[in-house]
Amino acid sequence: MLPDTLLCPLCGRSNQCAVSAGTPAEDCWCMTATISPSALAQLPDSARGQSCLCPACAAGATPAPPADPH
Repeated sequence: MLPDTLLCPLCGRSNQCAVSAGTPAEDCWCMTATISPSALAQLPDSARGQSCLCPACAAGATPAPPADPH
């Protein structure tokens, strides 16, 4: 099963990826962000290059699962 490219592979929230949303890469938040090496280290090899981190996880925040809507 392929990952959802609109979701962060660490926390499952929206990754706010411009490319996945169909807009130019240069419009994406990640083009001006510093990505935490520790966040990248948390990604399993199978998730690398499949979908983007969200801004919070990319900044090094501890990932938390999204709130249960039920």
